[in-house]
Amino acid sequence: MMFSCKQATERMSASLDGKLSLSQRIGLRLHLLMCKFCSRCWSQLNIVRDATHRCSEHPELIDFRPEKTLSQQACDRIKRLLRQNTHS
Repeated sequence: MMFSCKQATERMSASLDGKLSLSQRIGLRLHLLMCKFCSRCWSQLNIVRDATHRCSEHPELIDFRPEKTLSQQACDRIKRLLRQNTHS
């Protein structure tokens, strides 16, 4: 059975969780061989999955602090506008 692109993306997601039967895996592989768009999507999903695994293995190397912060003047302007809009 040939999958549509929508079905293929659903199978890709399920595959990342390890929830595909043999026939679904084969069907997905066939679709990926014939559809360059889904093949590209599959490659990108695997890149994200691999990066996530690497990050979870070495959390001490991850810096989630923003590189830039707002100036105090910008923060004050935002607060003032939020107060004005909530009182309107």
